[in-house]
Amino acid sequence: MAKDNFEDYFEHTNMDYPVGVYYVDMHRMFMDSVRTHWHDAMEIDLLRSGSAVFQIGEEEYTLNEGSAIWINQGRLHSIKPADKRDCVILSILFHPAYLFEKDDSFLAAKYYTPLTDSAALPCMILKRDDAYGRRALENVDTILEVNLNKAYGYELQTKSLLCALWLKLLENAGDQIKDNDHSLTDEQRVKDALEYIHSHFSAAITLDDIAGSIHVSKSECCRCFKRSTGGSPFDYLLTHRIFESAKRMQRGDSSADTMQSLSEAVGFNNASYYNRIFRKYMGMTPTKYRDIIKKSHRDALNPYGISLARM
Repeated sequence: MAKDNFEDYFEHTNMDYPVGVYYVDMHRMFMDSVRTHWHDAMEIDLLRSGSAVFQIGEEEYTLNEGSAIWINQGRLHSIKPADKRDCVILSILFHPAYLFEKDDSFLAAKYYTPLTDSAALPCMILKRDDAYGRRALENVDTILEVNLNKAYGYELQTKSLLCALWLKLLENAGDQIKDNDHSLTDEQRVKDALEYIHSHFSAAITLDDIAGSIHVSKSECCRCFKRSTGGSPFDYLLTHRIFESAKRMQRGDSSADTMQSLSEAVGFNNASYYNRIFRKYMGMTPTKYRDIIKKSHRDALNPYGISLARM
């Protein structure tokens, strides 16, 4: 399984109850979006209000208020609002180990592996205007409710509801779970490239370096990124550097004492260039953003939004 590349923010309490429920206000997130990432958890996102565009591997899916999407574990995905209207998502993340304690068990072989190992099934859309979607969404609504109320036995109730939802997903998937011929080469290459960027963003890395890290040409590297994320490697590198600088500002890191030291720490060759790129992506200066994030954007850098356990 791929290592969670946002593990610093993944707020599941512990592996005894690996379920997290989050409130995601898209217009309060970093760059009004959930950045490209992946994790070992299953993810269910319910549109509480507005519309959102989900990029999952090569495909884009637009969801409207009341609909939900299930995202398979290990799949590259990002989210952005469909327009400037309010866009709020209630998100459930859970580790399949909560339902299937042993990967080699009879139940895991029959019900877990067919769904998670299906390359042809990156996600499923749940809508209230069809019988299957309506029943599945009733489970999602109840899972959210019991995890907000936390009455005695809510962990067992959640496990029961997730098992029922899992069965509904399997039934709806049908023959799709038998089709494992679809290539995930692009997606795995991009995951490896993202890990390289996360480890080397502070250095003067180039497109040649990123392409070399996954052993492909520059043009092939760009093609993989475009198909899997909708953007380019260099765009991702710049936004990641800005994200890292924002994270350091929020945490009061010593490297953020001056814009010169901060720009150098995150891989920009000078403060002027860093300031220009920051304004391009964020619409404000780094200094202004530092003031804002300390006061009202404490959760903006968390890709999962605000944990409802803390609300």
